[in-house]
Parts: sequence; structure tokens; C-alpha cells
Amino acid sequence: MTERNWAGNVAYGAARWHEPSTVAEVQAIVARGTRVRAVGSRHSFSTIADTDGDAVSMRRMDRIVALDATARTVTVEGGVRYGELATYLHVNGWALANLASLPHISVAGAVTTGTHGSGAGNGNLATAVDALELVTATGDVVQVNRSDDAGLLDALVVGLGAFGIVTRLTLRIEPTFQVAQRVYEHLPFATADHELP
Repeated sequence: MTERNWAGNVAYGAARWHEPSTVAEVQAIVARGTRVRAVGSRHSFSTIADTDGDAVSMRRMDRIVALDATARTVTVEGGVRYGELATYLHVNGWALANLASLPHISVAGAVTTGTHGSGAGNGNLATAVDALELVTATGDVVQVNRSDDAGLLDALVVGLGAFGIVTRLTLRIEPTFQVAQRVYEHLPFATADHELP
């Protein structure tokens, strides 16, 4: 069976498809693999994650590892999806400052591709990252955090897979909040143009 992106318009050409459930399994795949590429929830329309070698899906590494209320952070594995994380945080009184547009998008995939932001006041999803862990091409596990090396972390966060496979992320969180939505139906354009904020 050929693996495809969520829209079905990109077929992946990987010779081997892997779904590890531990960091040690990721390391073993990298050690014996060729042209290893990680795939997230496959929401991309491009072939950036494609390879003719080994594709690694983080789907089974989907655990929420720790919630640290004192540090105001949450640590997750690379395959956690935003809908799962947002629900978990909300139940525990916390939230992310910004979310992916769809609940099924993986946190690591969205972060490493610089997804979803709307300017300096509301940065992309990668701006929430406080620490990350990745498996490099040599099979080494590298952990980088903002307090020890912010410059290196900033370089690695939106890495597009070039630096390795992201296995864990620590994200900054804030107290939960409600979002209001106003819907105006059948509103004349002249009214919207002149009277709405």
C-alpha cells in the first residue's frame, strides 16, 4: 500500500515505512537506514518529507510526558496532535497561546515546518518551544533548551528535518482562556466597511 498525504495528492516513495514507539527504536532505524526522513501527520502538499529510503512516522510516539505548572511548560512526544494536547491542557487549566488550524496536525511536524503564525504579536507554532530532543543522523540523542542555548534552539526548531528526527518537545503554556467568535450573517458590505471594528 502506498502511503499518501492527508489530501491524497502526494504519494510517498519510501522503500521502507517505520512507526517506532520509543527513542531507542528511532535510533535503531536511523543507524541501519538510508536517506531517513520523518513524517508528521502528512498535512503538507509538498514532497519535503519524501524519500526513496526510510520514512519514519512519529504516529505511535504520541504521549504527553509531563505538565510542569511551576515552569508553565508541557513536554510531549513528537507524534502528539494539537487536538489531543489542547484537550489535555484545558482539562488541567492550561492552554497554548496559539494552535494549529486543524486538530489532527502533529505538534512536531507543525513546529519543524514553521506553521501557523500571524505576525510578531502571534508568532508561529515554533515560538512556543522551550526545549527539544532529536535523534541526529549519527543516531545520537541531542537535547537543547532555551535557558542553556537559545541560539542553537532557535536554529534547530524550524529545521525542516535537516537536523534529525524530533522525538520530544517542551512547550510554554499559559492559563486556559475562552475565545469568542462573532458571526454576522447577511451583513451589507457598506455596513461592514464602516461600522464594524
